[in-house]
Amino acid sequence: MSEGNPTGTDVSVEVAGVRVDSFTEASLIEHIMTMAAGRQTQVAVGVNAHVCNLARRDRQLSRLLSTSTTYADGQSVVWAANLLGGSVPERLATTDIAEPLLRAAAEAGHPVYFFGAADGVAEKAAELLRARIPGLSLRTHHGYVSTEQVGAVLDDIATHGTRMLFVGMGDPAQQLWVDAHRDRLPPAVLTCGGLFDWLSGSNRRAPEWMIRAGLEWLWRLMIEPRRLAKRYLLGNPSFMAAVAAQKLRGRRA
Repeated sequence: MSEGNPTGTDVSVEVAGVRVDSFTEASLIEHIMTMAAGRQTQVAVGVNAHVCNLARRDRQLSRLLSTSTTYADGQSVVWAANLLGGSVPERLATTDIAEPLLRAAAEAGHPVYFFGAADGVAEKAAELLRARIPGLSLRTHHGYVSTEQVGAVLDDIATHGTRMLFVGMGDPAQQLWVDAHRDRLPPAVLTCGGLFDWLSGSNRRAPEWMIRAGLEWLWRLMIEPRRLAKRYLLGNPSFMAAVAAQKLRGRRA
C-alpha cells in the first residue's frame, strides 16, 4: 500500500505531487459507504488540476490530501495518471457520483448533511433529491456562517445523526475547514466544491459530448469566465508543466 494511503489498496499513483487512488464508480461508492459505517472520521477528496496546483503551494492541504481517500474528479488527472504509469480507469466527477451515493446512503439508513453554498441553494438541491430518493434523510445549512456560528452548525450535524457530510466551500477552504473541525465531524466527509449549485439546477451541466471529450472545464469557463479564467488559463498549463517535469524525472531515474 502506498505510504499514507488510507483506502487499503495499493493501486494509486502520484500526480504532480498528489496521490490519486484508483476507483471505478462502483468501488468508490462502496468505499465511501464503508467509511460511513465506521467510527473514525475519514475524508474523501476529488482531485483535479486545480487541487494539484494548490497542494504544491499549501503544505496543510498537501498533508490533508495525503491522509484522505482521493479520486480523479478531473479528466486531466485521469490522463496524467495513466501517462505517469498509473491505472485510473475513469473520471469520477462528484456531480455524477452524488446521486447513486445518496441512494446507497438512503438504503443503508445513513443520514446525510449538505453544508455550503449560498443560502437556499443546498436546500433546493435537497428538496429535489428527497423527491427522487425514497427514505433519504438529508439536512442542510448554507456555508455563509461566522466563526461564532460554526459551533451551532456542528451541533446540528451531530443532532441529525449524520453519517455522511458533504462540505461545499471551494478549494482549499473546504479542506481546511474539515481539517480544523475534524474531531467533531461524522465518519464520512466529502469535500464537494460547487456540487450544490449543480444539483439544485443553479448551474447547468455541460452538454454530454463535452463531458465525454474531457472539456467540461471549458464549459465552466464559458459560464463563469471572471471567476475561473485564472484557474484554467494559467492553472492548466501549470499543471501540465508539473506532470511533464515528473514524467521527465521518471525517465531519468
